[in-house]
Amino acid sequence: MVETYWDFWIGGLAIATVAFLITFVTGQFIGVTKGYASICSIVSKHPFFHRPEMGGAFGFRTLFVIGIMLGGLLAALTTEGSWNPSFDYGWFDKLYGDNLIVKAFLLTFGGACWGYGARMADGCTSGNAIGGLSKGSLASLITTCAFMISGISATFLINYLLGGL
Repeated sequence: MVETYWDFWIGGLAIATVAFLITFVTGQFIGVTKGYASICSIVSKHPFFHRPEMGGAFGFRTLFVIGIMLGGLLAALTTEGSWNPSFDYGWFDKLYGDNLIVKAFLLTFGGACWGYGARMADGCTSGNAIGGLSKGSLASLITTCAFMISGISATFLINYLLGGL
């Protein structure tokens, strides 16, 4: 058992290794949004989910997303004291309360915003920041800078508006 949280560099090294291996083996770049679309293609007949670049219902993109979930589970199971399944979201609960309906609405709304943003940016944060930057894409560089500036600004704004929680 690991007694504290894993060091950040282990995650970074794992991401770099997986990104390299996927590119080397498949010639494709990683991205979580297309992975979710691949998973959706298992149950949906919508043509969007069955485009060739999605990789198929059980292609490497589906396995990549499943691997992300299994990696999170592995980290939780091997870090002492970190596995405590609950509906408690820490600071989220302090900001918005612990009502499950409110949580469900806000998280669903956030997910819809994430999906819309990923479609507008032609990829999600992982696809642009990891896959796009590794290709040397100027559009991914600009998009990644926008993600970072927006996220940092929103964090400081929320912190300011809520009195420095």
